[in-house]
Amino acid sequence: MPISWIVETMRKQRLGFVGLGDDTASACLSMLKIMDGRSEVDWSHSDPDSADVLMISCDQTDETQRWERSDKPRIVVYHGNQQKPASPFILQHPFRVMQLLSVLDEVADTLSSGGASPSHSPAQVAAPSTAVSNNVSPFWLSLHEAVNGNVPDPAGLLVSSSSHGVLYFKPASQRFYASKALFRQLAAGSVELGPLTPTKEALPEEMVACPLFSLCWMVSRYGATHLAPWMNPEGAFHLKRWPSFGTLEKSRTHLSLCALMTKRPLTREQLQQVSHCSEEELDRFINACEMSDLMVFEEAVQVPLPEAAAEEGKGRFGGLIKGLRSRLGLSA
Repeated sequence: MPISWIVETMRKQRLGFVGLGDDTASACLSMLKIMDGRSEVDWSHSDPDSADVLMISCDQTDETQRWERSDKPRIVVYHGNQQKPASPFILQHPFRVMQLLSVLDEVADTLSSGGASPSHSPAQVAAPSTAVSNNVSPFWLSLHEAVNGNVPDPAGLLVSSSSHGVLYFKPASQRFYASKALFRQLAAGSVELGPLTPTKEALPEEMVACPLFSLCWMVSRYGATHLAPWMNPEGAFHLKRWPSFGTLEKSRTHLSLCALMTKRPLTREQLQQVSHCSEEELDRFINACEMSDLMVFEEAVQVPLPEAAAEEGKGRFGGLIKGLRSRLGLSA
């Protein structure tokens, strides 16, 4: 059965999915949530028969062939190893939020004008916006796009403005640059950073460098106050490696989280059960790790937490010691 979603706004449009896999549909659901308030059109849910626009797989199946002759605008989704479709609206999978937003805006313009689709660049950093949906700030959204390569020039320089000064980001080196005063303000409390946008200006010499994780950790407590909407809250989370503790506080909770999450994929519920970490602090930690490319997601498999580990985790240092012994090869 086809999985479908619709799009609604001041102008309301309906979007139907045809022949797309569950993973693509799930990703689009998260992206549509992020896009809420950023598109000229509001999108709502519909089956393909009632849809104004179809998002259709490039694969030739009975389901997709049925809709090939439809006069509805079609966004054709194809993989990198497939030939680029001869269609005015295309998306290469996997695609990013701003790429989806760009093609949907093109389709909406075509529907409203009845003309050919306008020319847009598919690779843009998030445009400035005062709206913040799903507890994700414009800066956090634009940073997500930048670290995932969705920028016009990955070797270039991006800038974010605030009332306390400017912050620069080099996607190629994954480093931030700012004055010491601004970094102190970021570490001490909430600083409203604007979205990252491309700049041609040279990096001032007096700026100091800051690693990606350090900045993500400082900003995550107000840039993304709950789990970012592009992550599956029901999935399992696994750390590739420990983050730098030069910035991350050396608290028992954080040490325990690192030890647990490097050992095996665990759900948020399991992590809270063993580490006794608050939901807000756990989501902040996961957000910062995910933005820094330290996180691996197990969407379909949730590894059961052994009863012994759960009982040991009830002690003050049980989960931490067990994780550290495992990392050092001292477990029996």
